[in-house]
Amino acid sequence: MNALEELARQRILPVLRCTDAEDTIATARAAAAAGCRMVEVTLSTPGAADAIAPLVAEGLVVAVGTVREAGEVRALADAGASMVVSFWNPPGFVTAAADAGIPAIPGGFTTHELAAAHADGAAAVKLFPAFLAAPGYLPALRPLLPGLRLLVTGGIEPDGVRPWLDAGALAVGLGSRLGTAAGVGAAEVERRCRAALAAASP
Repeated sequence: MNALEELARQRILPVLRCTDAEDTIATARAAAAAGCRMVEVTLSTPGAADAIAPLVAEGLVVAVGTVREAGEVRALADAGASMVVSFWNPPGFVTAAADAGIPAIPGGFTTHELAAAHADGAAAVKLFPAFLAAPGYLPALRPLLPGLRLLVTGGIEPDGVRPWLDAGALAVGLGSRLGTAAGVGAAEVERRCRAALAAASP
């Protein structure tokens, strides 16, 4: 199963915005204890790249987010990333990921941004920030961009994922609403991940 298939199976993606690599690993382990096999490590976390290999060694599928430039992709893939995610569509991002043998999910919000990323051949596109829209935005996009798959992220509560999935999202990313091991404790992160998985269950 490739990373995109795992994302579609899991239906939620814990987005780990942590204090450092150690916190990232602890938070990822809490998500894994809840049943999440895939997580997103974010480059906005200091030292985040140092968390990739240890998490992969523990059997997790690791996406890497907040990628700002296409030039970062190869090193992330070499470190063990199975997917790269960005909040925008950096020039050459999708091509760099294809060359590295992993899928890319660039970001967008407007129809212009989403269509451009889709036209570049992105495996899916990240709709961000989702709290500025509503689930009804997705069905409105469908006739305009058939085949567009969306990872919806930004400001969604763990128990609020279902409307987005019912509207057609491939998956929902959950970041600050999940908390971190250093912030709310590993047990609370695990509880919130379990709540999200339950809400996302078909």
